Amino acid sequence: MFKKRFFALLLAAGMLVLPFAAGCEEQKQEPPGPQVQQPEPEDPDKEPDKEPDKEPDKEPDKEPDKEPDKEPDKEPDKEPEDVFVLTLGQERYLLAIVDGAKTADIGAVLERNGEAFDGEITYTLSDTEIASVSGGTLTAVAVGKTTLTATYTPEKGEAVTDTAAVEVLAETTSKSVNALEEESVNLLGRTYLSRKRLVLDNPCTGVEVAFIGTKLSVRFFTPGSYISVFTDGGEEVRIKTQKGVIKVAEGLEEGLHLVRIVKSVGPSFGTIQLEASPFETDGIFLAAPEKPELKIEFIGDSITAGIGASGTNPSELGTMENSDSALTYAYLTAQNLGADYSIIALSGICVKDGNTNMYDKYTVTGFNNSAEYDFSEFDADIVVLALGENDMWHATSSQFPNYSVELFQKDYADMLRLIREKRPTAHIICIYGMMPASSTAQTKQIITAAIKDTGDENISQKQMMSNAQGGNQHPSAAAHKQNAKTLTNHIQSLLK
Repeated sequence: MFKKRFFALLLAAGMLVLPFAAGCEEQKQEPPGPQVQQPEPEDPDKEPDKEPDKEPDKEPDKEPDKEPDKEPDKEPDKEPEDVFVLTLGQERYLLAIVDGAKTADIGAVLERNGEAFDGEITYTLSDTEIASVSGGTLTAVAVGKTTLTATYTPEKGEAVTDTAAVEVLAETTSKSVNALEEESVNLLGRTYLSRKRLVLDNPCTGVEVAFIGTKLSVRFFTPGSYISVFTDGGEEVRIKTQKGVIKVAEGLEEGLHLVRIVKSVGPSFGTIQLEASPFETDGIFLAAPEKPELKIEFIGDSITAGIGASGTNPSELGTMENSDSALTYAYLTAQNLGADYSIIALSGICVKDGNTNMYDKYTVTGFNNSAEYDFSEFDADIVVLALGENDMWHATSSQFPNYSVELFQKDYADMLRLIREKRPTAHIICIYGMMPASSTAQTKQIITAAIKDTGDENISQKQMMSNAQGGNQHPSAAAHKQNAKTLTNHIQSLLK
């Protein structure tokens, strides 16, 4: 079952009422018989009757001129009502009780019929003890969270609104941030420490750091891999790591900034390690904002790891340069939903077939760390299982004579049972079809049967779009984006 705070599923039903009419036939009556008048006897002395003088022929009387038929009076055409759209400048505003970060411009945009419109917008806050608002400016009052609501009421029609989260961050120390203390930084995914170094193993494992200043530097221990950097929720900046200091964000406007750093390749390309005490800024550090409540775990193979996602030639091999896990359906779905996430994925992996398989690796910290994973570290509300591409290849190819579709169905059901054991309340979504091998009707039948074998009613399934136009005949960035939209819509339907 879903957690109550997320999952109240609504069921709507409709009834079609078919009206019918009944009538009775009228009884027929016989028409009355004809009436006959008897002629009077003729007088012989009488002159024959003359025809009366006729008046000159007259034109037959004309009916008085009629006014031409008039169309029924129509209501005068009404002018279409204006359509207003109000959008706040951000989905989340971050403030701090520190000069340089105490205030923030809201930057709301009001449009009428698709064009900018200058109308009076009113603002309210759910908790004025956390922040205040005046004239389109937010001001921090105390550490905490509140909700901003913007409203515009036109002269005609209904009011339009938009809402955003407002969070006031606390100041923290460089020591706390560099010790990776939970109250000061946000760790993303199955990260772990080795000799006090933060290790990024799985796709999109990473860290979020908040600060007031103009730049942030990070010291790396391992060279030759790739990270993706997102500053203040902006566009991805991809950087190749090197041993030593890398300026992950610089030249920023003086103020409050939130920087997210994630590993943008899968574990088949090794790990990325940050040095002990890796972070430095020209200003002061702030405690990172609270993580989102909604938590989604993704389990997958090379598709989820982002192999070939930034490539444009299917014939090229999957390399670090054309692979980007931050472009995958998994990372994008989490961002679409504003969710916290954890991703575990490896190229070529099957559910249970092979020496390295997901059934074994799901319960350990990483592909390069065999320590038992503590599932309480990430209490997932939703688990997305995206395996089957390699399994179907093994099950239907003569290269793997010891594997079959029957074994795949059994293995898949076992994987679902393992997930349920570790995630007793999470809703599990089985997705498939993102590449040709798993886009067949047979794959759907196997997964459907495996779900039925478990008897678990808290599982759904969704077929995705198949695509092999990225690097190494893997899904392209555009295909990942479309599949992220499909999965986002499915999850949103579950959260209603």
